[in-house]
Amino acid sequence: MNLDDNKYYRMPFIMGAAFDRDNIFQTLYPKFETLVLQYKSDQETIASLLPECYQPAEEPVVTVIFGYYNGLIFMGGGEYRMATVQVSAQFKGDRNDVEGDYILVMFENKNAPIIGSREDLGVVPKIYADISSIKMLPESHLHCEASLQGNLLFGIDLEPLKEQSNAVIQVLSKEINERPWLYNKYIPFLDGSSDDNYPTMLKNDVEIEKLWLGKSGKIFFGSIEREDITNAKHAVEILKTLKLKEVIQTVHIHGSSI
Repeated sequence: MNLDDNKYYRMPFIMGAAFDRDNIFQTLYPKFETLVLQYKSDQETIASLLPECYQPAEEPVVTVIFGYYNGLIFMGGGEYRMATVQVSAQFKGDRNDVEGDYILVMFENKNAPIIGSREDLGVVPKIYADISSIKMLPESHLHCEASLQGNLLFGIDLEPLKEQSNAVIQVLSKEINERPWLYNKYIPFLDGSSDDNYPTMLKNDVEIEKLWLGKSGKIFFGSIEREDITNAKHAVEILKTLKLKEVIQTVHIHGSSI
């Protein structure tokens, strides 16, 4: 089988080319809902979790996002759920400096977005988990959690939030769209250090339709054993070191994005 360098392929090759390389490849998310808990933590802890090419931002911020995405073309109109933890970080290169949010781990409940992002975008800190729906608890608390094989990993609980005006929506949309997600693409090599190891960046073009903001919430963790969830236990133990010192903001969004 001869591969055309002008086309983009994924494994297995028998599927054929996914698209022509001269076409702009964009993934449309026509409908999403997210819950966000953002809090201050410890800068030294954040520094210890970043690859060498990154350093902590001046303000040590941890952002926990539970995302719910539907109507996805690459999934035949289907949906998936995501729970991610990111930290404020900076990249200082020879030609460019970039500030954004470095993704420590991104749990997702479907294989398609996990494999696709790893291959297409170098978004490699993705692992599988079961993600709950958004629950409305007594006193209007919003609650969601990630689990694996029946074991709670972590979750967030947000106290009642207040719906915002279009003016606030425009301000937050601009902030989100100017702040990229930062990654480090790492492909291991069994007989050496790595096949690939370099920083990558992903920008989102978000359009917010409805927005609620608050100031009170918490992150919580399950009590898990290694034999139950294997390597995911290590990720959760690391997340526990990011101590919540002060809640900055809680967010509930309905919208779309590319």
